[in-house]
Amino acid sequence: MRRSRLALIAGVALLALGGAGLMQWRAHERDGSAALTRGLAALDRGDARTARVELMNAIKRDRKSVAAHAAQAQALVDLGDGAGAQTAVDRARVLGGSPAATRAVMAQALLLQGDLDGALREARASDLPPEARVVADRVIAQVALAQGDLQGARVALQRALASAQGDPANWVELGRLQIVAGDQAGAIAAADRAVALAPSDAKALTLRGELTRAQYGLTASLPWFERALAANPDSVTTLEQYAATLADAGQSSRMLGLTRRLLALDPSNPRAWMMQAVMAARAGQGDLARKLLERTKGRLDDEPATRLLRGILQLQDGNPVLAAEALAQLVAAQPDNRTARTLLARALYANDDFPSAATILAPIVAQRDADPYVLTLGARVQEALGNLAMAGDMLARATWPVRASSDAFASASDNGLASGSGPASSATARDNIPYIRALLSTGRTGDALARARLLSRANPGAPDAWLILGDTLSAADQPQEAARAYATAANIRFDRAAALRLAAIWTRIGNPAHARQVVQLFLNQNPNDAEAQRLAADMAMQAQDWRSARRMLQAVRAQIGDNDAVLMADLARAAMEDGDGSAARAYAAHGYRLMPGNPVMVDMLGWVLLRTGEKGTAAVDLLEKAVALAPGAPALQLHLGQAYAAAGRKGEAKLALGRAVAARGFTGRQEASDALAAL
Repeated sequence: MRRSRLALIAGVALLALGGAGLMQWRAHERDGSAALTRGLAALDRGDARTARVELMNAIKRDRKSVAAHAAQAQALVDLGDGAGAQTAVDRARVLGGSPAATRAVMAQALLLQGDLDGALREARASDLPPEARVVADRVIAQVALAQGDLQGARVALQRALASAQGDPANWVELGRLQIVAGDQAGAIAAADRAVALAPSDAKALTLRGELTRAQYGLTASLPWFERALAANPDSVTTLEQYAATLADAGQSSRMLGLTRRLLALDPSNPRAWMMQAVMAARAGQGDLARKLLERTKGRLDDEPATRLLRGILQLQDGNPVLAAEALAQLVAAQPDNRTARTLLARALYANDDFPSAATILAPIVAQRDADPYVLTLGARVQEALGNLAMAGDMLARATWPVRASSDAFASASDNGLASGSGPASSATARDNIPYIRALLSTGRTGDALARARLLSRANPGAPDAWLILGDTLSAADQPQEAARAYATAANIRFDRAAALRLAAIWTRIGNPAHARQVVQLFLNQNPNDAEAQRLAADMAMQAQDWRSARRMLQAVRAQIGDNDAVLMADLARAAMEDGDGSAARAYAAHGYRLMPGNPVMVDMLGWVLLRTGEKGTAAVDLLEKAVALAPGAPALQLHLGQAYAAAGRKGEAKLALGRAVAARGFTGRQEASDALAAL
C-alpha cells in the first residue's frame, strides 16, 4: 500500500477518533463531569479559587452530584469560608452522601466558624475513615491550641506526623504551634521541613516568611512572601502578611496596592480595610480612618492594633470615655505596653477619673527612664488628687536634663508575685518570666538569675527565655554574660527587644562600635522603627556624625510629628553642629514653646542663640534660667560660662566654668577647662 493511502487511512481514523472524543467531551460538559474533573484537579494543585468556580459549574449542571458538593466544601474551607463549606457538606449529606466521608471537611468548616465543640465531634467521630485521620488530628490540634491546651495540641500533631511525615501541612501546623509555645527555633525547623517537602507550597512559604520577619527583620522576609505569591497569586493569607510587612517597612504605596488586590479577591477582608485605616490615620486623615475601620464590621475588634487605633481616634474626636473603653481592654491584655498605658491615662485624665489615671501611670512613672511627657502627665494627675508633694517630685524628674538608664527588665506590675514561692515548674516561660521580673524589681537578683538559668536551659529555642536571662545577668553586673544571652536571643529572633538590649549592653561594656553595628543591622531590616532611629541618632551624635544624626532625627520626626520637645532639642543640636543655624533656632524655639519649664529646652534655645550670634541679653537670660532650674547639671554651667565669657563677664564666667570642671564624670570637662584657661 502506498504511503499516501496509509496517510489517508490514518487521517480518517484520527478524524473519527476526534469526532468521538468531541461528542464525549460535549456529553461530559453537559452532565458536569468535566467541570468536576477540572475542579478536583485545581484542588489537588492548591488552586482553591479556580476549583470553586469549576465546581460551581459542575453543580449547576448536576445539582445532585454528591462528589461536586463535597469537593466544593473543601474548596470553600481552603478559601476560609466556613459557613459556605458547612452548607455544601450538609447538601452532600442530604443528597445521600456518607457522613463519614465528609467528617474531616465538616470539622474544618466548623473550626473556621469558631464552633470548637462541633469541630471536635466531627474530628473524633467513630466512623471517621482512616484516610481522613491526619486532617482530623490537625483539627483536634487547632482546637486544643485555641483552648490554650498546648500539650493536647502537641499530642494530636504528633499523631498526624506519625501517620504522614511527608505531609507539609503537618509541619506547617507544628510550626504555628511552636510559635505559640514560644519556641522560635522549633518553629523555624518545622517551617524549613515543610518548605523542603513542598518548595512551592504557599502556606509553607508564608510561614517561613513570618518566621524570617521575626528572626532577621522586615526586609529579609519579603522574598519569602514573594515566592509564596508566585506559587499561589490568590493566597489571601500571603497577601495579608506581605501587605502588613510592607506597611511596617514604610512601603505604603506597595501595601495599598496589595490591599486593593486583597479586596478584589475578598471584598469584605477586614485586614485589608484595617491596613488602609492605619495608613489614613498615619497620614492625619482621621475621618477617612474611621470610615475604613468601620468596614471591618467588628471582626478585628479583639485585636490589639484595632483597640489601639480606636482609642487614638476616639481621643482625637474628643471622646475620652470611649477611648478609655478601647484602651483599657488593650492594657489588660498587654500590661507592659507603655504606649497603651500612656494613652489610657490621658483618656482617664480627660474624663476626670484621676484615681484610675494615677493607677494606670504608676508602673511607668516608677521606672527610672520614664519620659518627660509621662512624668508631666503623672504630675497633673497627682495635682488633681491634691498630692502636691508627689506632683512636684514628678515635675522635677520631668525637667531634669539627664534621663536615667532604661529598665530593660522592668515589669508593668509586680502583682505580688515575688512574695510567693514561684511557679511549680521552672520550664514554662509564660508564668516564669513575670515571676523573674518581679524578683528583679524587689531586689532578689540572685533568685531571679537562678530561675532564669533554669528557664533558658529548658527552652533553648525560646528567645524570651534568653532575653530574661540577659536581663538578670545585666542586673547582676555580668555584662559580658548578658551580651552572650542577648546575642543568642537575637540569633533566634532579631526584634526590637533583642536589638536594643544588645546595643545597650555593648555600650555598657565599652564597645560603642559594636553597639552601632547592631542598631544599623536592625534598621537595615526595620527602616521605620522610630525607637531604633532615635538610638542611632544618639549614637551618631556621640560620634559627632551630625549629618547622620540629623537624618535619623528627621526620620523620627516624619513619624511622630513636632510635639516631642526632646526630639526638637536633639534636632536643634544636630542642625547647629551641622552648620544650619537657622534650622537650629527654629527647632530650639519650638522645643521651648512645648516645655518652657524644662531646663534642657531652655538651655538649648539659649545655647543656639549664643552660637548664632544673637545680640542682646536673651542668650544669657535663658541660660541663667536653665541653671536656676537645674543647678547641678554641669553641661548647663558650661554653656552659661561660655555665654558670660562672650558677654565680657569674666568673673561670673569663671564661677560657672569652675563648677563644670569640678563635676566628676562630666564628658565636657576638658572643654570647660579649656574655656576657663582662655579667660
